[in-house]
Amino acid sequence: MQKVYRAIGITFLFLLTLGGTALAQGTQVSGTVTSSTGEKLWGVTVRVRGTQTQTVTDQQGRYSLVAPADAVLTFAEIGYRGKEQPVNGQATIDVALEQAPTMLQEVVVTGYTSQRRGDITSAISSVDLASADKQTSASVLQRLDGRVPGVTVNSSGSPGSRSTVRIRGVSSFQNNDPLYIVDGVPVQDSYINWLNPDDITSVQVLKDASAASIYGSRASNGVIIIETTKKGVSGPPRATLRVRTGVATPTRGYDDILLTDPLAYFQVVKASYANAGQALPDFWKALFGDPNNPTLPKYIFADPTTNPTKNTFGQVTGADLSKYSYPNNLIMQASNGTNWWKQVFGSAPVGDYNLDVSGGGEDNAYSVSMNYFTQDGTAIYNTFRRGGVRANTSFNRGRLNFGENAALSLESHTGGIPDDAIGEDGIVGKNILMQPIVPVYDI
Repeated sequence: MQKVYRAIGITFLFLLTLGGTALAQGTQVSGTVTSSTGEKLWGVTVRVRGTQTQTVTDQQGRYSLVAPADAVLTFAEIGYRGKEQPVNGQATIDVALEQAPTMLQEVVVTGYTSQRRGDITSAISSVDLASADKQTSASVLQRLDGRVPGVTVNSSGSPGSRSTVRIRGVSSFQNNDPLYIVDGVPVQDSYINWLNPDDITSVQVLKDASAASIYGSRASNGVIIIETTKKGVSGPPRATLRVRTGVATPTRGYDDILLTDPLAYFQVVKASYANAGQALPDFWKALFGDPNNPTLPKYIFADPTTNPTKNTFGQVTGADLSKYSYPNNLIMQASNGTNWWKQVFGSAPVGDYNLDVSGGGEDNAYSVSMNYFTQDGTAIYNTFRRGGVRANTSFNRGRLNFGENAALSLESHTGGIPDDAIGEDGIVGKNILMQPIVPVYDI
């Protein structure tokens, strides 16, 4: 009888052990993890709370693991709010995660690496692009003026002209231009108007000698690091159109002091020769006649010594018009009064048009931006036009990531003085420029 009881006890213990093992192993639980918008999330960590049992979702957002019937599953993904879900004996558990706003620490690009701003002791300035974008200009360098301590930006004012940047003043008798780094690539030319300011994501200015440890002697005048790496995000295609227009107007000019009456102008010329103790040249006598009773001539720019007409007393009365023909010999009608400031300068429209298209899927992302910029100068026949397109795509194939960041820009610049200084006599000459007697559209 004892042997029978012993056999029954051993059998009961064996069955109890098998049941405990099955209870400890639990059941198979599977499901799908999506976002609040229905997008399937991959790489989400699914863990049995209080244990080391965990798994991650695949590219279709699916997961599968073994969990006890009374266990609690936790779901975690960067950028989403964590969530807990009790099993309660269920074999299928689908979960939707909500996006969570994240606050990232401010970092500064210092060449090869990024550092937290609190860890930096060298002179580095970050440009506030939000305030810089309020200014409309062809060059991003012009938007740095007054926004970075120790940095000055000068230009001729002509649309599309070269910007002269100086970091902490002039330090050399040679080249004082800083080194420009665009997307990690040094740019030899300081004319970077081909860049669309709307594509720029960050601008850092390295102002002290610590930059030389990365870029060498080329950084002796400082370094300006420009990042243009706008990337697409997963989701349906999204298009953004930004249009900005304006008008530039000169508030004051030479019209405050310029004479627009040719006869009044002659009196000023006559007084200048008298004050110098010189006789009035025959050139002016031929134009205005009697200096004491001047009259507006019918034609101008005829030298009295060339084919003159004389009266019976041998006095020069003017030019023999039969010997001249306009425009071959520069004979033209005189103007009753030309306001050269209003003829040359005026309002100048400016327009900045940007179209961005971005989107992506589970293993790809794309961002394409198109820009057209047009700006007229306040001086006539002075224009700048630029059109460009930038494409940035990325693809993931397992452990392989590849893509490109390519840009194409075309520009046209007419008129103005973008790089060279103008002579003191202007283009036409001392005796012609700004005279009210000269008509518009002559030489």
